[in-house]
Amino acid sequence: MDTISYETLEKVGYEGFLQPKDTPEKVLQFGEGNFLRAFVDRYFDMGAELTGWRGKVVMVQPIDGAYGFADGINAQDCLYTVLVRGKQDGQTIDEARVVSSCSRCLNPYRPDDYKAMMEVATSDDLEIIVSNTTEAGIAYDPACKADDEPPASFPAKLAQVLHARWAAGKPGVIVLACELIDHNGEELLRIMKQYVSDWGWEDAFVDWLENDCTICTTLVDTIVPGRIRDPKEAAAVAERLGYEDPFLTVREPFQMWGIQGDETLAEKLPFVKAGLPGVFVTPDVTPYKKRKVRILNGAHTGFVPGSWVAGFSIVRDCMHDKTIRGFMDRMLQTEVIPTLAADLDVEDCKAFATAVGSRFDNPFIDHQLLSICLNSTAKWRARDLPTLKDYVAAKGELPRCLATSLATLISFYTQELVERETDGLHLRRAIDGTEYVAADDAFVLDFYAERSGADDATIVHDVLTCEQMWGEDLTRIAGLEQFVADALAIVREQGAKAAFAAAIA
Repeated sequence: MDTISYETLEKVGYEGFLQPKDTPEKVLQFGEGNFLRAFVDRYFDMGAELTGWRGKVVMVQPIDGAYGFADGINAQDCLYTVLVRGKQDGQTIDEARVVSSCSRCLNPYRPDDYKAMMEVATSDDLEIIVSNTTEAGIAYDPACKADDEPPASFPAKLAQVLHARWAAGKPGVIVLACELIDHNGEELLRIMKQYVSDWGWEDAFVDWLENDCTICTTLVDTIVPGRIRDPKEAAAVAERLGYEDPFLTVREPFQMWGIQGDETLAEKLPFVKAGLPGVFVTPDVTPYKKRKVRILNGAHTGFVPGSWVAGFSIVRDCMHDKTIRGFMDRMLQTEVIPTLAADLDVEDCKAFATAVGSRFDNPFIDHQLLSICLNSTAKWRARDLPTLKDYVAAKGELPRCLATSLATLISFYTQELVERETDGLHLRRAIDGTEYVAADDAFVLDFYAERSGADDATIVHDVLTCEQMWGEDLTRIAGLEQFVADALAIVREQGAKAAFAAAIA
């Protein structure tokens, strides 16, 4: 079977939208991973189809590597397939689209590709720069120099690219930072300005960055599992498509891309102008970040550790259990969403929570509970504690589900101790003797290991008063210590599901 290419698609009679090979290169993209290709580049492709905008994306590998990605995807004309799989509005979705928005992938650690990147930087066609270089990508590296070809850090590369564009007298561009850190656009600009200072570059360049370029903070949200790992399933998909595609990637139907900016920005982005679902321009993405953290991430951290203790292993199975699903829904609808009403539309939040349930019930993704449990202490502090405090402040009473989630979190870390090692805390579940690793910060693991054998009242008190964990003494929240102790007693005596059931009774 032939590998996907323009020639192969013509041979198999593909009738979907394809941009021609010679379409102008209007987007420079730092990052070539599954997320960008399945999310951002698919948006560009669909926007081009619906609006008549024509522009190709030049992908740039953000780090050096000999794994051959650029050579491989360039060999198939930079075409690849995105499978959208999951549940949406109660329906199972399994759709394929060939994405034709990319023209080539460059590895700037090769001299010729570095030169090609800088040529794109000064091109008359360039309009937009996109990045997703992971959370660690937007970071300052003092070792980077102005004449490195290329510098190691992404902000240094971008500063170099934009300085070349400014020096060539070209107009400013739109920069869409998609890294999962707060205020990603602002932080990217701050670090670039630090390099300008380090390298002794012109003040006029800084003025151009701030006034002629639009460097946007954005918030992205979709789940991209990536390639199909089962060889039999991959072969069946290839047979269905009529071609091989080593760079095929899978994503869920849900998508959200909030871009901080004004109405003039919306007109310049083809996927926004097309009215595609899930993408929007807003003066401030902060409320939407709060919605995502408290509803989506907060739900995960709220029910997952306890569900593992209750004997479950993947998220989807939890969604099929009446008690756990009921616990999650009650927590979101009656405890989380009311605390968001000051910043966000309540009905919009309810719709988002409904979508979260469908996303967790994706039949194509086996999302392991233990992978979600990584660093659960810090996650509960960031995702669930603020909601608990806001609820208490507004209602004058404890949110039963959130308080119960804290008890089940403690139970996750306080099953029978097998051994303490540097790579995690090895625990044995008392229910059936299954061993598992609770991975967290060293101080958290040491904290619980030191209290193995202590009675539950002592453990609860010590946990709630540990300011290193929570940034404050949680026993100051009226009634919380006793509630958590009582809920933990139910977990010990009747199981975590019984504690969930008691919270929603």
